[in-house]
Amino acid sequence: MANFISNIIEIESSPEHVFSFLKKLPNLRAIMPDQIENWKSNEEECSFFIKNLGDLGLKKGKVDSSEQIRFPSSENSKVKFDLIFHQIPSDNEKYKTSFEVVAEMNSLVEMMAKRPLTNFVNLLNTNLQNQL
Repeated sequence: MANFISNIIEIESSPEHVFSFLKKLPNLRAIMPDQIENWKSNEEECSFFIKNLGDLGLKKGKVDSSEQIRFPSSENSKVKFDLIFHQIPSDNEKYKTSFEVVAEMNSLVEMMAKRPLTNFVNLLNTNLQNQL
């Protein structure tokens, strides 16, 4: 199992607002990197194309706790993975967030995917901060 985790950043939105935004799959388009192509979404699934990775898809997020939303890959996705949003409690009025991709891949593919997937989750987190 390979894990690719974004940097942790602070966001100036309430946890409720962030969760409300992320639970609606069409909203994910607003935080996706510019390199995403062929975006399609509805309330249950979204799909998109990333160069060198192919067609990917996500299902509606499952709230695992008050601090995590897990978006499993859809059946049409060429890569099986989970995109996980983490909300980390903080002492001040800001909230800390991160994204993580968890995927089953062999060590060679993991080495090749490490940089692009780490960049991907970092961009998601930065774009979320800018969006909200």
